Amino acid sequence: MSYPYRSKILDRLGVRSWINARNWSTVIGGTWIDDRVLEAMNEVAKTFVDMHELFEKADSRIAELCGVEEAHITTGTGAAMEFAMAGCMARDDYSKWSRLPRTEGMRNQVVMPRGHNIAYTPQWTASGAELVEYGQAGHLRSFRKELEASINEKTCCLAYTVSYNTVPRGKVPLEEVIEMGEKYDLPVVIDAASELPPASNLHKFTELGADIVCFSGGKAIKAPNNTGMMLGSGRGIEIIRAIREHTFPNPGWGRGHKISKEQIVGLVVALEIFIEEGDQLYDRQMETARYFLRELGGIYGLNVEVIPNDETYHEHPEMPHVPRVLLEWDREELGLSAEELDAAMAEEEPPVFLRNVHYYDYYSNKEWRLIDTYYLRPIELNIIAERIKRIMRRMV
Repeated sequence: MSYPYRSKILDRLGVRSWINARNWSTVIGGTWIDDRVLEAMNEVAKTFVDMHELFEKADSRIAELCGVEEAHITTGTGAAMEFAMAGCMARDDYSKWSRLPRTEGMRNQVVMPRGHNIAYTPQWTASGAELVEYGQAGHLRSFRKELEASINEKTCCLAYTVSYNTVPRGKVPLEEVIEMGEKYDLPVVIDAASELPPASNLHKFTELGADIVCFSGGKAIKAPNNTGMMLGSGRGIEIIRAIREHTFPNPGWGRGHKISKEQIVGLVVALEIFIEEGDQLYDRQMETARYFLRELGGIYGLNVEVIPNDETYHEHPEMPHVPRVLLEWDREELGLSAEELDAAMAEEEPPVFLRNVHYYDYYSNKEWRLIDTYYLRPIELNIIAERIKRIMRRMV
């Protein structure tokens, strides 16, 4: 049977079409897009629009859908973080916006827990802010004193990252950061790019008291990969309104984050679908995980386990609710490394991406890979299972 999702244009370019058993990742294209979203994007592609009006109405719809007071659509979470920092520094001052990323004389320090310094941390400072870290990764012994000592007249906001990439041990409590923001009248800005599903997370953090929360559109929401959004309440309302007033489609520093009418409409429609259907996908994804448990569980030397990533059992405290299948084996016994499995999964058509980021069982000396269920479609399940069977049995 031919693979129905093989792209003709990619064939023409000499690029392969892959099966994604890895989860959302920008480096493999982010997501596949629902036909209903593509239909809306194609429809708006045939016309013209006042982009100021589109932003105003689309942002309002995003806020309504997410149950927050204000919102703004961006070109991904990274841009949302940059815009949020710019807004915290420049507010509604045109002269400050026109000087970005030069921030001399502004309140330009963003204060962040040291355990939150991850690969995406540079987005906090891309608009010209200066990063000030506090605490010690791994424990909470002195974080309150260090946090308070880090705040001064140059502080523009308190940043916080909710992510499975942060250090789980000794996690700084978000509630206490929010309390400190209230005490010093500082906005609390959260990077929650990957914290969906569940859909309730869209308003969870603002209800706790955060001022701005940044989400990706190109992950669980299944909007175009280069979309994102910032959601606001409290101090974040006026900051987001200033951001809308001083970034694209307006001239100036934010022009580099131009977003098309097709992307904006695509995010709105994808979010409508996600809120309506997103949480209902879990049961089907769990059945997918159990399918792999049944199909692969009898292979000699291979341990197969379903990780539900719910409140009862998860890879990381901040892992989204997406079940995964853990594959573990002894390299010496089977004569196969995880990297060799990756290469073998890529040899045939269609090639398959397995998940190679591990948050589980840090002390195991076993080889491992994960099968993520979020983007898998029915025809792809047998392709993955049969290929893994052939590879593993060849080793035995």
